[in-house]
This record gives sequence, structure tokens and C-alpha cells, in this order.
Amino acid sequence: MEKVNGMMLHSSCVQLDVKAQDWQDAIRKACRPLMNEGFVTEGYAEDVIARELQWATGLPTEPVGVAIPHSLTPQHVITAQIAACRLSQPVKFAQSGGTADDGKVDVSIIFVLALKDPKEQLSLLQKLMAAISNEEMLASLMGTSAPLEFSNIFNGASAE
Repeated sequence: MEKVNGMMLHSSCVQLDVKAQDWQDAIRKACRPLMNEGFVTEGYAEDVIARELQWATGLPTEPVGVAIPHSLTPQHVITAQIAACRLSQPVKFAQSGGTADDGKVDVSIIFVLALKDPKEQLSLLQKLMAAISNEEMLASLMGTSAPLEFSNIFNGASAE
């Protein structure tokens, strides 16, 4: 199951049309499958929020904004994994490259990276950036009706 550098997103870690009050709530909800499936420990979501406050991850991609939050340290990660959360309504994330006080991006899709090895992060982020710069793929992800369909579209696009 640990094919993170191969960009394997499992349908059990995909949530569709989640309602979130703000970016912190969105991160907590996006991390829930990682906890439920035993990939991360209880404190993982709060660690991801702490990191987001220091280094924002909102990306003004088209046709919808994306965020790629991840943790400060690998201490809460049991098994490396990716989770995806499509929101029913966008929430504002600070734009990547800034802090929580900088410019805001309306984010509709969140990809949470749970990584054990910090050295994997750069390679994975590069592959993920290539995948999410594909406007057609993002539009398809917004139109899916099932987690398996979402993961199949994502995994197909990230393999190219």
C-alpha cells in the first residue's frame, strides 16, 4: 500500500463534498481518513495546522484552488500515505510561499501528505505539482461522484 512516491492515492483516503468552516477545519477533516486507516496518530492534524501557519500551501491553480498541507515532523506518521478531500464550498488558505497572514486562495481540493521520510517530500511535491497543474484533471476531480473514481483519475494523471 505504500506507493507514495508512485503517487498512489487510495479511495479509502478520499472524501468528497466535505463541508468545512475554515482552513483549519478543512485540514482536520482531510486528515480523518489517515487516522481512521491507521496511517497517522492522533496529533497529526494539529501538526499539519501548525506547519500551515508557518508555510502556507494554498495554490491558485485553475479551474479550482488546491492546498497541499503536510506536517512539520514525521513523528505522527505510521505509514506514508496521501489523502484527498474535495470541499463542498471553497475555504480560504494562505497562498503558498507566504504565511497565514498573506494573500488568500479559495481552495476546493486538499491533498494531505503524510510522509515518514522528509527526503521523500521534495520528489513527491514535484510530482504532485505536475499533476495538479493539469486543468483537465482538476476539472475531472471536481466532477467525480465516487472516491474510487477520484483516486483512479488522480492516479492516472500522476502516472503520466
